[in-house]
Amino acid sequence: MTAPDSGHPPHDGEQPDGPHPAAGHPDRVTFHAGREGISWEAPDTPADRRAMLLSLAIIGTVATIAVLAMNAAGIITALPIGIKSPGAVSTPHAPPSPPASTPVPSPPLPSPSAEPSPSVPAPRTVSFQIDVVSTGYELIDLDAPNDKPLSALVSDEDWNAMSEADQKSYELVAHDHPAPTLVLGNLAAVLAPGTGVTEATCREAARAGTIKSFRYATAAERPANDAKGIRAGATLCLTSSQGAVIALRIADIPYDLGLVKLDVTIW
Repeated sequence: MTAPDSGHPPHDGEQPDGPHPAAGHPDRVTFHAGREGISWEAPDTPADRRAMLLSLAIIGTVATIAVLAMNAAGIITALPIGIKSPGAVSTPHAPPSPPASTPVPSPPLPSPSAEPSPSVPAPRTVSFQIDVVSTGYELIDLDAPNDKPLSALVSDEDWNAMSEADQKSYELVAHDHPAPTLVLGNLAAVLAPGTGVTEATCREAARAGTIKSFRYATAAERPANDAKGIRAGATLCLTSSQGAVIALRIADIPYDLGLVKLDVTIW
């Protein structure tokens, strides 16, 4: 007995005729294999779309985590802001504006001061009187250093043995030849009583000095001294052998007593 012919046997990859085994599962992807190749059908249902979106979200999350991990490991380095990657189109930028200039404060102007200029030494003052010298010479050095006496008495012989330069190194010399006389080391100028005296005014006056000596013993000398301006309150200005400026203010000149009282200022 022979079985009825059911047709040619199916080739490899072909499904037998009849309902597809997946016909009862509409949410599955069905593949068909034939001589032309493999084809597939995917159902379009809400469940399938949700599954596809979920798959894409998972893939994106995994990719993001992978990129962050590679960046942390130094495999990928993010480009800093402002630096273009190769091939990027450059856009011209305007040059930066120069910073605004800050005004420099001007140095303060020096305030006027009554103190003497640093170039002018502080004055030294001394007061003394010159008496009649009965013998020899009294030598007074007004700008002498500390180790040299202010006043010294020498004999006529010692005075005559001195050089002219040594004699002029003393600002005041008192002697009694032939009458009590006060000799100045350099020519002096006379400033009237009440005249303001400073280092500058005294130095300027000394340049035009004309007084070399004067007598002071008796009242007979008064007319000659008055004619020169030499009286109580007047000031004699001269310079020393060392260039110091000296102001000799006559505090008193009592005739017939044979003395002169002086207030001396030295710059």
